[in-house]
Amino acid sequence: MTVGKQSEGDELSKQGSAGGMAPEIALSQPSSQPDISSQKNLQSMQQPYSGRSADEVSALLAAIVESSDDAIISSTLDGIITSWNRGAEKIFGYSVAEMIGQPTSALASHTTPEDYASVLAEIRCGRRVNHYETFRRHKDGSDIIVSLTASPIYSPAGDIIGVSKVARDITSSRQAEQALRNADKLALAGRMSASIAHEINNPLESITNLLFLLQQESISEQGRSYLELAQSELTRVTRIASQTLSFFRGGLVPGLSQLAEIAESAISLHAGRLLVSKVAIETSFLPVTPLLCHQGEMRQLLANLLSNALDSMSAKGRIFIRIRPATGTSTGVSGIRLTVADTGTGMTAKTLRLLFEPFYTTKGSAGTGLGLWVTQQIVQHHKGRISVRSSQNLGHHGTVFSIFFPYLETVASDLPSSHEPLPIDGANVTSREDASRHTLAGPDQPSVAYNAA
Repeated sequence: MTVGKQSEGDELSKQGSAGGMAPEIALSQPSSQPDISSQKNLQSMQQPYSGRSADEVSALLAAIVESSDDAIISSTLDGIITSWNRGAEKIFGYSVAEMIGQPTSALASHTTPEDYASVLAEIRCGRRVNHYETFRRHKDGSDIIVSLTASPIYSPAGDIIGVSKVARDITSSRQAEQALRNADKLALAGRMSASIAHEINNPLESITNLLFLLQQESISEQGRSYLELAQSELTRVTRIASQTLSFFRGGLVPGLSQLAEIAESAISLHAGRLLVSKVAIETSFLPVTPLLCHQGEMRQLLANLLSNALDSMSAKGRIFIRIRPATGTSTGVSGIRLTVADTGTGMTAKTLRLLFEPFYTTKGSAGTGLGLWVTQQIVQHHKGRISVRSSQNLGHHGTVFSIFFPYLETVASDLPSSHEPLPIDGANVTSREDASRHTLAGPDQPSVAYNAA
């Protein structure tokens, strides 16, 4: 991606990439005269304030800088930060007290580690940097994309004494562009998945008939148990194929289902893996009114969350699944809260920010990056809301997914509610709530924590 634009006069034309490669700086020919455009601009700006005192003008300019949504930062020629406005706090996450006196290299991204030094070098030569897109590091360790403009600060004598930088966070706009590209990929993946699901339906029917015929034969009890297991697994494959087609076709008609029964079914899908890894599942299902939902989608949602929980744990971990009657705090709508918690390693702040992005995965080639994206789409389809809490603290590590499903066309009975402690309750956690859902729901109330195994 080519960024920046050709500047006028002796200004620097800078190009860079927000795609992973370190940007290169196209140097202009050194000028024998200093760039005095900043001085002229300052003089022209001062003219409207000629009737005011210097203190009044300074206070007004300071208020303008402080109220800007853009990050406005000044530093010495050695890169030591001397001012930091509220916009910088909002964009980078650091307070004024944390950044005054710190080097600008503290904001350098691992993607472009040297470009901040190149910017300073250009300023020392009296050249500006205009609308340069690059990476900078947020306080939580994640990269953000900024459009950066840097200008020399001149003394009354015309000497360069510092650097003024204006940075605008353009991460959202770049992510929107990436989302459009991802949408094309998802559309292609959907068509391919639907085609594959359609093609495997015929052999699945043949295998189902053969298993039925085999069940009529005289076989041992052990053989019959294996046959029942094979039939169960085949049924699961058939459901997955049907669900894949339903995703592409727009889904089947929803029906009233008990979420506890769907949860038990999802757990059974992972029975073999749970046994091998020695991970214990603790369930707590309070009586709830049946939910109007797509049963296959709900099973897929739970299967995705269980699979991720298992991936995050070593042997002898624990997974907690709870179902409770609940009420949306902002809407007063009755519904069900589903909680899936684990004692795994927890997530970094960066992972939490990108959790529901399509194709984002921390599993390398073993992951597709679509599991939690699909989970989010299912929650949205049922007009629910999903929130996540996670901790990597030594004594309280793990992740908690909390999902609220409203009753759509059913009337909830007056059922009791209760709360039990979860693995990371009481710990210093990072969290994310999917704010794009239609129905609002409050987070789980805090409770007494315990040391996770």
